[in-house]
Amino acid sequence: MDKHTEVNEKLNAGAFKGPVTVEMSFTNCNLDRQALFAVRPGVPAWDALSEASCILHSVKEVLDDAGMENLVISPSQAWLLYRAVESARAAIDSVHQGLEEFA
Repeated sequence: MDKHTEVNEKLNAGAFKGPVTVEMSFTNCNLDRQALFAVRPGVPAWDALSEASCILHSVKEVLDDAGMENLVISPSQAWLLYRAVESARAAIDSVHQGLEEFA
């Protein structure tokens, strides 16, 4: 075993062993509908779900204000909210697929 392999084994000894995200592309663009963004693989599922929850909480707060007529949402703000929900969904779908592969 060379020194490089030995160092990597020590570094990975405490690596996360639970379910993780898989790559999940989202936000298609151009005529070829190429995916512009993606959830990165290997993120612990708990962390990805926590981030998705934070994103959805923020969107819910804005929509609640708009629904109570405390805030008027412009079309560009609606697209921002749509993109936020799309990214949260990608994180959740990535965790879901990662859980299926983990089982």
